[in-house]
Amino acid sequence: MNAFTPSRRGFLVGAAALGLAGAAQARPYQNIGVQLYTVRDAFNADPLATLQKLKTIGFAEVETAGLAGRTAKEIRGFLDQVGLKAVSSHVPHDDWFTRTEAALDEVATLGGTYAVLPWLSPDRRKDWAKLGEQMNGWADLAKPRGITVAYHNHDFEFAKTESGELPFHILLETTDPAKVAIELDCYWASFAGHDPIHVLHEHGDRIKALHLKDKNADGKMTSVGSGVIDYASVLKLGKEKGVTNVFVEHDNPTDAFASIKASYDYLTKA
Repeated sequence: MNAFTPSRRGFLVGAAALGLAGAAQARPYQNIGVQLYTVRDAFNADPLATLQKLKTIGFAEVETAGLAGRTAKEIRGFLDQVGLKAVSSHVPHDDWFTRTEAALDEVATLGGTYAVLPWLSPDRRKDWAKLGEQMNGWADLAKPRGITVAYHNHDFEFAKTESGELPFHILLETTDPAKVAIELDCYWASFAGHDPIHVLHEHGDRIKALHLKDKNADGKMTSVGSGVIDYASVLKLGKEKGVTNVFVEHDNPTDAFASIKASYDYLTKA
């Protein structure tokens, strides 16, 4: 894949001149989601109040990252009360390997479309083909529940194995395209040296969701709109390729709500 070139255009360049039609074209996703990992401390302390804040910012959808010690039914009740949809869930790592069906039942209770393997522990990174086959099996369990299984990348999936292969490619080759999707984290792909636009061009048929967080010129994570990733092109291409959902995220922001509000405002306002 091509190395990332640090350049970007303003998300709504020319929108004012083009009028409302231009603005609509510049915003391919009307429903912007947020990954709850960004606000995990607040969510764990008070799920309902946190969801209310996210709704006030303007988010329509969330992607869960744990249940804050509550049941899925309780969290679903909070979501319904606030008017948010949990369209995707990052299922805790160990749950995939120890309580798969119970975890998928929780995603179904939340109303989710996607159940995502969010990370892979180092001890499980030795046999990527085996993981691909496991994910196919999980997908068979998820399908009757109306759920699609997906894999969320970091940077290590783009580091070559001893045989010279990229784990990212091995997963694509060993998972069934009809069963398993990719959730592309644009920051981590870029951090690993791979332009997310190029990844979308090459594998857009497998990518169904995006994580939106920006990258400074020095490689550090930042809010969308304050870094070097060309999100105007990313989202336009994502829509063309069939990406269904996008989620704002920042792994370790100084102020979580300020960060995601800045990202949201950038993505939605001229």
